[in-house]
Amino acid sequence: MNQESSNLSSQAISLAGLSVEFGKILANAAEKEPKDFLRECLRYLPRIFISACDLKIYGEDSCMVSEDYNTGAISDSVTEEQYEMVRDGIARLLGEYDVYLDTPVEDMRYSDTPVGVSLSEQLADIFQCVVDFAATMGMCDSDNATEVLSEFKYRFHSYLSETICSAQRAVNTLYQSQAFLSE
Repeated sequence: MNQESSNLSSQAISLAGLSVEFGKILANAAEKEPKDFLRECLRYLPRIFISACDLKIYGEDSCMVSEDYNTGAISDSVTEEQYEMVRDGIARLLGEYDVYLDTPVEDMRYSDTPVGVSLSEQLADIFQCVVDFAATMGMCDSDNATEVLSEFKYRFHSYLSETICSAQRAVNTLYQSQAFLSE
């Protein structure tokens, strides 16, 4: 195995491992204390972001992406029921703090009123993307790994990176606030 294949393999394994761990955290959110859940999110969101941003395929610049990467190589493994279970568990955990104002939302440009964003929905979207990626990587052979990684990179640059950044900012705001302090 040459150095480039070895690096691709270690990057893929690392990103898939982070994805699995973060997926478990989100799937079990309802069983955690809010402050603990938020702390875990703050530990994983930036790591996933950095790993995905640093992902290089065939020596490409890590922050470049082509329109040709939307190949459908990643299988949909998260069911609608699983997605809703995760979203609902997080929404119940966060309660009134689930919805926040996010000014970069495109709808804010055309609205006279603030636009609320659901943190539980953003985290469920991240869950779906990373779990689908990890499950597909777990089933694919080395011949298909490059296509799967290219598809993940496309998804990351198309929407996942912005979702991670927005969710991380909201999670950090909640974690740093007095909202979930024990009495």
